Amino acid sequence: MKIGQVSKKTDFSVQTIRYYETQNLIKSAGRTEGNFRVYDSKVIDQLEFIKHCRHLDLSLSDIKRINELRDNPNAVCEEVNELINDQVKLVKIKMKELRHLKIQLEALTDSCSNNQKVGDCGIIKSLQECDC
Repeated sequence: MKIGQVSKKTDFSVQTIRYYETQNLIKSAGRTEGNFRVYDSKVIDQLEFIKHCRHLDLSLSDIKRINELRDNPNAVCEEVNELINDQVKLVKIKMKELRHLKIQLEALTDSCSNNQKVGDCGIIKSLQECDC
């Protein structure tokens, strides 16, 4: 099937599919005489796998490594566990950063009354004075 058909079946843009191919995450089955890329049905499964990994916010390099390991079913899965554990650590850091961001945003909203004019807005004043 052509790249446009793959795009429709997977909800990935044509550009994303091409990018994943340049990153060796997927492979085309070759080209037609008209020089169009063609893909087999296996690429749909590969792209769905990538989609699941991206929903877990895994990096493309991690996805590539997991794919390499997946192609070797007799390999020990310890490395996959390590990749996922590293991702859990990153999520914990992001959660801490987001909690801090929430506190900062709440402090900004507390500095302004809805009844004021923009010229007196505490949020804008705080942002102008921010030492961030």
